[in-house]
Amino acid sequence: MSLRMRLAAAVLRTRRGQTRGPAQLRHEYAGRKYPPPAPLGHSLRKRCDVREERVLGQVVYTLTPKAGASGWHVIYTHGGAFVNPLQGAHWDIIERLIRETGAMVTVPLYPLAPEHPYTEAFRLLEQVYRDVLRNVSPGRIVLCGDSAGGNLAITQALHFRSQNLPLPGHLLLFAPWLDLTMSHPEVAAVEPRDVMLRAAELVEWGRWWAGSSDPRGPLLSPLFTDLGGLPPIHIEQGTDDLFLPDARRLRDQVTAAGGQVELHETRGGFHVFMGATFTPEAHAVFRRIAGLLGTAR
Repeated sequence: MSLRMRLAAAVLRTRRGQTRGPAQLRHEYAGRKYPPPAPLGHSLRKRCDVREERVLGQVVYTLTPKAGASGWHVIYTHGGAFVNPLQGAHWDIIERLIRETGAMVTVPLYPLAPEHPYTEAFRLLEQVYRDVLRNVSPGRIVLCGDSAGGNLAITQALHFRSQNLPLPGHLLLFAPWLDLTMSHPEVAAVEPRDVMLRAAELVEWGRWWAGSSDPRGPLLSPLFTDLGGLPPIHIEQGTDDLFLPDARRLRDQVTAAGGQVELHETRGGFHVFMGATFTPEAHAVFRRIAGLLGTAR
């Protein structure tokens, strides 16, 4: 593990507070002012033409590289446990994706819990996907996301499969949250190493996202459904991340279903470590993605 990764993990550990129970979380989020996303940085605006539009009442950004476009189109869903907005680190990931792959990137700001149920997010995401399909061959589309957004990347594909829509060329998952109930028996062993996540908090947020639905439903916890017939899946996962056991379980289940899946584990990587784009480990992630999409330079 690099010195930069160690330092980043140490800083995150100092910010890690005590686990909050359901009552405290409800108190903190009840009646909150709906949180805005982080603004786009200057370097990203300099690199890309930026279009902002509203789809079903939600903001959707489309970023087109001003130079070096490759013909790939990434639909990126951000993380944040389904309750928190897009952060600056997400823009950093998106910028690095564009830099390494030349992809056009669409970023839908899906509605968050507890104010909105997950069904509203899927209405938006389906419409965004249909809009992209009008201009892009499905094989050149990548569904990508981190954490909760990684969940949405794979559950979108499951939803599109059920709707008989053409499936994208790739699913690219960064530390995906795959089981809202956090039921894997190895979670407890990994939790002391995780400098960011708490299983009990995640379970509560997962309930908010699910609303009246079973949190193990196929569009909520994809590990509990048929994973056959999906596009090739590439997973980037740190070993000091609460979601590691389920990333391995996804790999095994997709393989058993006859699918194509690759899991790359980065030793010592914290949750969504690729957002720390200044680390050598993050650089390696984006180089692998460029290799996957055939855009390595």
